[in-house]
Amino acid sequence: MAEKVAALLEQSALPAGGRVLAETLHLAVMPARAVVMLRIAARSQKSAGDIRIAGRPLPLAVNRWSGDDPVFCRIGSDAWLLVSAQHAAGDLVEAVRLGCKRRSCAATDISDAQVTLAIEGPQATDLLSRGCGLDLTDAAFGQDACARTRFAQLPVVLRRVSHERFELMVDRSAVQWLFDWLQDAAIAVV
Repeated sequence: MAEKVAALLEQSALPAGGRVLAETLHLAVMPARAVVMLRIAARSQKSAGDIRIAGRPLPLAVNRWSGDDPVFCRIGSDAWLLVSAQHAAGDLVEAVRLGCKRRSCAATDISDAQVTLAIEGPQATDLLSRGCGLDLTDAAFGQDACARTRFAQLPVVLRRVSHERFELMVDRSAVQWLFDWLQDAAIAVV
């Protein structure tokens, strides 16, 4: 039985690393990151602007992100993702507890369930447009934009990191499929 579980775990995620699809398009699996889902109850929403986590405010506009590490992504009216390559998930949960004080909120470590893919290059927007219906132009989906959306029929969180760099956070069980889909779709783009 242990061998079957080990085989499943080996298939459930890609190792970190990159792949050049063309000179103008790169695809990479990012190293593991801490990811914490923060939900704030409706009765505490009006004071969300007063919350400081690790000394920084949460973004108040839905589908916006802020920060370097941790990154705060507001992905819904009551939901934020806190993503960090430098901090442990337990430290982020504790920072949320301290920052939210007596407000009604829940912080859940979802690090093991998520993998991040990075798509970079001048043709990144063209490739990503093949998988979702969002307008990914700079004017509509700017430098601080993020969205929880469907991409290639999978639920993902899409974040624009810079003009030519995007990150897709996807469930670990689907990352291999999405990686393969992106490689196949890139053939039509490049």
